[in-house]
Amino acid sequence: MPKLIPFIFLFLPHFAFSAVNIPVVQAVLDNGLKIVVKADKRAPVFISQLWYKVGSSDESRPITGISHLLEHMMFKGTNAYPKGEFSKIIAQNGGDENAFTGKDYTAYYQKMHKSKLELAIKLEADRMHNLIFSNAELDKERQVVIEERRLRVEDVPNAKVYENLRLISFDPKGAYHSPVIGFQQDLERCKLEDLRTWYKKYYAPNNATLVVVGDVNPQAVIEHAKTYFGGYKPNPDIPLIRPSIPLKSNTKTLKIKAELPFYTLSFPVPSLKTANHEHKAYQLKMLAHILGNGLSKALVRNQQIASNISVDYHLYDQYDTLFILSFTPAKGVSNQAVLAAIKTQMAELKNKPHLLEDELARTKAQLEANFVFAQDQIFTQSYYLGMLSVVGLGVDKMFNYVDKMQEIEVKDISNITREYLNFANANTVELIPQRLK
Repeated sequence: MPKLIPFIFLFLPHFAFSAVNIPVVQAVLDNGLKIVVKADKRAPVFISQLWYKVGSSDESRPITGISHLLEHMMFKGTNAYPKGEFSKIIAQNGGDENAFTGKDYTAYYQKMHKSKLELAIKLEADRMHNLIFSNAELDKERQVVIEERRLRVEDVPNAKVYENLRLISFDPKGAYHSPVIGFQQDLERCKLEDLRTWYKKYYAPNNATLVVVGDVNPQAVIEHAKTYFGGYKPNPDIPLIRPSIPLKSNTKTLKIKAELPFYTLSFPVPSLKTANHEHKAYQLKMLAHILGNGLSKALVRNQQIASNISVDYHLYDQYDTLFILSFTPAKGVSNQAVLAAIKTQMAELKNKPHLLEDELARTKAQLEANFVFAQDQIFTQSYYLGMLSVVGLGVDKMFNYVDKMQEIEVKDISNITREYLNFANANTVELIPQRLK
């Protein structure tokens, strides 16, 4: 019998809809399959997602991109449901389905009327264990993915910059060095047996989490999961996690045919999962919001020396990660001039934290509003429940996010900037455009 683990999370009074109970029921089948269910009866629909704990962070040369390529192959049929039948059945029943691959996970989902719950779980369970592998289909999907890489990376100069930033920022033997889509050379030589081995290794119940959100009965979800997944055996030989190994102080210059220059720099930082004190990770996330807003105001709108500035930090990465700052200088302005202005702004963050009081208050209000509105989407709810479960943080992190951000003070922003945003440790990639012919 599955072990039931009920959780009740309570939104605190500062929320717009205070004192509303948000029930999340969790269970684990005997074979290790995790189940997470959140009832949301505002519409007669549900979303069912099956998450596998495998992504590009588990890959290295010469099989980069294999998780994403296998995602494509998962739509090629089983003995019970030949090629095209899965999607046809979902569509005939008024549903929508798709999949996505990330650094730490691969996930498949169906969104349907509440009466089709058992059907969705039955179909998804079948392809966990019974996928048909065909060289002909592999050759087709290989070309699809190679074309996808060309459109998303090779023909997009800024995307090539980000790919090179990962290459110089992480050790090839650790996580996050490889792009999710893989390198073209590896995609070209991937064999059917490589995919079959990857499938047998990682597509096992003890490496998966079933997440269902919507107008459902949690016990019904668990019973359907037991019926259709319960007979599968776990894989005791799934590899242990691979640590990320951030590298420091690397630089690279790309000369590519492009219209505009582009510059990125990154700092090695912990994620929420790897931070020795979790409050530091939340402070880094707040810093990303404040720095992004502040730099855009100062350098794009006021000084007009940059046409675009972005700041990015992935709070929920499974391993140590990067704090990334990117910008496109305004016409006639050098990358170095913008970088100097950024350093000046960051010095103020470190030395004059009192100037942040109003910006911090605005950011907190904005983050809380964004979180509340995001709960209107069952896809968003299921995404965070699944992702947090797969990376090992626990679903409660979804519900205490706003509270953790509300606790941050201006001195915390100053301290976290001083601790992690050291330009001597930065990795940088600079795009210098070549003349277009």
